[in-house]
Amino acid sequence: MNRQKYQRRLTSAATVSGLLLCAGVALAAAPEGMLPTGKDGRPLNLDFEDGSLKDWVAVGPAFEKQPIRGDTVAARRGDMRSDHRGNYWIGTYEISGDGPQGTLTSAPFKITQPYAGFLVGGGAQANTRVELVRADTQQVIFKASGYDGENLRPVVADLRAHQGKEIFIRVIDQESGGWGHINFDDFRLYAQRPKFANQLDPAKDAQAGDLPPMDAVKFAGLSPEQAAKEMTLPPGFKATLFAGEPHVKQPIAFAIDDRGRLWVAEAYTYPIRAPEGQGKDRILVFEDTDGDGKFNRRTVFMEGLNLVSGLEIGFGGVWVGAAPDLMFIPVKDGDEPKPAGPPQILLDGWAYQDTHETLNTFTWGPDGWLYGCHGVFTHSNVGKPGAPDNERTRINAGVWRYHPTKHRFEVFAEGTSNPWGIDFDEHGQCFIEACVIPHLFHVIQAARYTRQ
Repeated sequence: MNRQKYQRRLTSAATVSGLLLCAGVALAAAPEGMLPTGKDGRPLNLDFEDGSLKDWVAVGPAFEKQPIRGDTVAARRGDMRSDHRGNYWIGTYEISGDGPQGTLTSAPFKITQPYAGFLVGGGAQANTRVELVRADTQQVIFKASGYDGENLRPVVADLRAHQGKEIFIRVIDQESGGWGHINFDDFRLYAQRPKFANQLDPAKDAQAGDLPPMDAVKFAGLSPEQAAKEMTLPPGFKATLFAGEPHVKQPIAFAIDDRGRLWVAEAYTYPIRAPEGQGKDRILVFEDTDGDGKFNRRTVFMEGLNLVSGLEIGFGGVWVGAAPDLMFIPVKDGDEPKPAGPPQILLDGWAYQDTHETLNTFTWGPDGWLYGCHGVFTHSNVGKPGAPDNERTRINAGVWRYHPTKHRFEVFAEGTSNPWGIDFDEHGQCFIEACVIPHLFHVIQAARYTRQ
């Protein structure tokens, strides 16, 4: 190293040291960590110092115009500051307040060190949180919320049990009330467990908005094969694995056609509907051609769907619920089924204020109608595309049906809470299951049931 470069480095180091002392923040004592690297071996932009959301995928308006540059907190209130590291950080309040919602998901990376640390602040609610998620199983292995304070505070995650595995970070803002935002910055890996001043402890801090203990999930992280073995079944029944990860992920609905093939809708867009043309949901078809109880042919039937919640097969095509639409996709059949044309929008007006309470659980009734369920906190006004309000039907809790050839829509029964299951017995009697309130209902046409 020549003398001039050496002097420049000494001067730079002295300047940084002086800045830390002037700021009065105990960063000089913080342990050194490393940014995880991507598949190309380059450090990922998990500290946002690129000044952009490179290496992240944002869904929803909460993360628009992020990251934030500089301490915008101190400029708007005198009792708090951002306490971010570097120049940039994530603060979902700073652009549009507590209203917008969304998710921010990082590129996956391998855990090469036993510990991780990051900064978090904002709302203490469960709906404002940071999750560390296993990429192979989609299991949330660590989560942390804010503490109803803006100052970013360190959190440490013990990742020893997952070392060598791939994970990704998911920053979530699903809250719009007071403190309905999340602050986040500077994710790093550490060879030794770091100790920070002002550190949050998710397992211990249970007061004043600090974090509750992690949920204990008995069978979390099981392989698909082991999960089938752990099922509790009635005497005489046996469960075997037909298809599992990585061949199918995040299934939300399935149907079996007349050839015994399994059609599965994968819901990657949930819980927030993507902008038009950016949906990530898809439909897969699995077939067991040799009768051994496991699939040996897998076909991607359609991709790019948006907020899929229901699926059924019949009358020459696939019936798909993807709010705001009920659509029909004609099938060009064969060994590899393919769409015979673009999706046909049969009905629109299905709302998605609460995206897990929209049209779902498609089932053919003994009368030949397509039946489905609808939850209480989504307020739909259903009709043919372009229909005026007086030709539409409102539904926000209950069972609906649609005639596949006469193209008639009607509410079959009203009430319950958020039903996600419907079937008919050998006598043609309808039964549904619902959450929150009493769970099992015998349903008759035109009846009204207890509402949540």
